[in-house]
Amino acid sequence: MKLSKLGTAVLVTALAAQAATAQVTNGRFQIGACTTHPVDTIVRLENNVLSFWESTCTLSNPVPIQGTEGFSYIGNCAGEGLEWTANMLLIPLQNDTVMRMINDGIVTDYNRCTP
Repeated sequence: MKLSKLGTAVLVTALAAQAATAQVTNGRFQIGACTTHPVDTIVRLENNVLSFWESTCTLSNPVPIQGTEGFSYIGNCAGEGLEWTANMLLIPLQNDTVMRMINDGIVTDYNRCTP
């Protein structure tokens, strides 16, 4: 069966939308139990910006991670008077109740907290 150009475009758009929904969704995450302290264990994801205790990283260039529902990003980060670039992997786990972050080879699991 041969797809028309329009049919191919619709298929590509649908697949892209499906891939986009597999990304970690916006929210507040925390290492361990969701509390207000210690604040250095909390991270927020809002529209491709990760906010940590004293740093933020704007995520760009999402690339799907084969075999997972996660994506690899380039993080343009700033904090405490410094700027740096990081390769960050974000993988949603357990129906998006956990966000696994791999940053410079360090694996950290953050639990999704209610607002």
